[in-house]
Amino acid sequence: MSDDLVLLRREGPVALVTINRPEKRNAITTDMMWRLGDHIRAAARDEEVGAVVITGAGEHFSAGGDMNEMLGFTPLSSDHAMAAWQDNLELIERSLKPVIAAVRGAAFGGGTELAIACHIRVASESARFGQTEIALDHLPGGGGTQRLPRLIPLGAAYEYLLTGETFTAAEAHRLGLVNHVWPDDQLMPNALGLANRIAARGRTAVRYTMEAVRTGMMAPLEVGMRIERAFASLTGDSGEARDGMEQFFAKTRRAVDDDQT
Repeated sequence: MSDDLVLLRREGPVALVTINRPEKRNAITTDMMWRLGDHIRAAARDEEVGAVVITGAGEHFSAGGDMNEMLGFTPLSSDHAMAAWQDNLELIERSLKPVIAAVRGAAFGGGTELAIACHIRVASESARFGQTEIALDHLPGGGGTQRLPRLIPLGAAYEYLLTGETFTAAEAHRLGLVNHVWPDDQLMPNALGLANRIAARGRTAVRYTMEAVRTGMMAPLEVGMRIERAFASLTGDSGEARDGMEQFFAKTRRAVDDDQT
């Protein structure tokens, strides 16, 4: 059943993952979360894919975890569900192919947690974010208390985590949570355009840029600089990098020849 609720299709070099449960505002069950992880793994294996976009069908990104499923949780099944969320969102975070969240409408609770696990977030004007769990006297279980304070000012993160209030796309942009805010009808064309621009870059350079950023942020600056140097040297010896240099110098020579004629 989850095969129909989380879809994967190729858009050229971009893998488009769609949460496809619009009648439930794309609420995510445990099975759907595992399926989402399957699609991220499939994109990682596909050599033709250079970037991934995650979005929701219809008017919303995702209203979060499925409340009806949660009502039947035992302590053991609740732990299993939280493991599904944490394991698969970490899979997104650790992806060596850039993952972009294209958010419209509601991104509440687990919907915000899914978005903030992605490397880049873009939003439509209708988008609203919020770690709403505390409004039901619950605690985020998919990384909300850990990732949100790393992405926005600490005081703002505390406020939204402790009140459960939602905030607009404009506020998310002001806080630095999203890179761009576009009209609703321009969200997907622009998100796919961004993904295609990234996918057009050399795959080796993209891969090691991703890894340098992620590993470097877990280390002191001095260690991160050493990691960057190693990855830059490794990437510079790739065929893609050599081709890029040859194209640059060929373009420069043509420009010089044109000036002399």
